[in-house]
Amino acid sequence: MKSLINILTYQAIWFMGVLGGTIGAYGGILLLLIHLIFSPVRGADLRMMGFLLFTGLLVDGTLHQVGFISFTVTGFPIPFWLMVIWLGLAITPHHSLAWLKHRLLLSMFFGAMGGPVAYWAGTRLGAATFNYALLPSLLSLSLIWAILWPVVMYFSVVPRKKPLTIKPLVK
Repeated sequence: MKSLINILTYQAIWFMGVLGGTIGAYGGILLLLIHLIFSPVRGADLRMMGFLLFTGLLVDGTLHQVGFISFTVTGFPIPFWLMVIWLGLAITPHHSLAWLKHRLLLSMFFGAMGGPVAYWAGTRLGAATFNYALLPSLLSLSLIWAILWPVVMYFSVVPRKKPLTIKPLVK
């Protein structure tokens, strides 16, 4: 049941961002805060949110800057609503998508299929436009996400480093 709630929360964040733009993204932020209040792995979720926000800025910012994709609502390097979607995606690796941990090929397949479908759906709903033909756009995204999602899942299992401590020079 918790996994179902988690994936539905992410889907709600995605739809609010894609359909509602900046205003919808504020609803997404509220859902993220509620998730964090109840999350048993809040610290891990927050680390994943930082990692995926940076990743989203890099990936989608690059795709936008090279002219691969255009967004209906502007923002630099990506629109605010898209940043919130990346934050929403970050709540899934430790919850509804935790079953993908340690499954490289399955993660690659999941990324190769799920990533392009999300972009395609976003373009169909009017949030963005591919600037190239549909098939090459989807194939390019499939390659990007086949690499990206296993990296995300790897990051989700990397143990947290201990805080830096200063050791005395002499005992």
